[in-house]
Amino acid sequence: MASSWVLFGLAVSGHSDTQPHYHQGKLTPYEIGAPSLLLSARDEDRLRAGRPVMQALVGEDGQTRRLIMVQDIPVPSSVALGRIMDVDAYDRMVSGVDRCVTYASSESSGMRTVKSTYEISALNIKYTYHVEHLYDPKAQCMVFRLDYSKRSDLDDTVGYWYVDTTGRSSCRVYYSCECKLRGWVPGPVYSMMTKEALKKATVWVSHESIKEYRASRSNPVVQFANNVRDSLGSMQLPQLQLPAIDGLAARWMDDRKEQAVRFVSRRPSQQAGGSRIMSSRVL
Repeated sequence: MASSWVLFGLAVSGHSDTQPHYHQGKLTPYEIGAPSLLLSARDEDRLRAGRPVMQALVGEDGQTRRLIMVQDIPVPSSVALGRIMDVDAYDRMVSGVDRCVTYASSESSGMRTVKSTYEISALNIKYTYHVEHLYDPKAQCMVFRLDYSKRSDLDDTVGYWYVDTTGRSSCRVYYSCECKLRGWVPGPVYSMMTKEALKKATVWVSHESIKEYRASRSNPVVQFANNVRDSLGSMQLPQLQLPAIDGLAARWMDDRKEQAVRFVSRRPSQQAGGSRIMSSRVL
């Protein structure tokens, strides 16, 4: 994600932790959920070959467009999401990020909110800005925008991550971002930088996710757990054939009848002077 911030212009440094931003948002934020995107057969071929695909998302007005990058990664979706949400490690994973520190984190109704301060360098110019990330684990989606309660060097930015599970050890990652600078940048230059930033974003996620997954697979404890899971998943349990309830009930009734017959047959004949009745318990 942070690679997309390398969209530089004649920005004026004026960030602040105590003052609010100049506005409450100019760019339309992304929504949580899967992207509405159609991929061609050629796109699918590129993805299967391990190459990223860039498409355009059309806005609800039918006119505005946002670029989105798609890439298949041979790791479980949980691994890719773990790298994306590990924002405090962006300075280690993402080129151009000097520092990234979380200053607030909360969770409500299954949604996680993480607020972080980014410090990046681009062409010897340093930028500091504050970002609010909103993460929905069930939707496997994260959207972000500026934290407008603090002042940032960027005028505005919004973005989107979505990870689709395509297999037990594979996923498809979607990334899109839009950024507005506090300064003028020529249109062609801005377009070129946007595309380059999108490509770099999915590259670092792919690289870090594969590295993380390989490291976890080499752990003997994790490897043992994976082997047990695989064995249980492939195990075929025999089907138990239980007798029908009606048959059990019928046999029980037959047994009771037989015992009743034996009881009656054991009754003694009457003798003079009275009679003596033998008692018996029917089991």
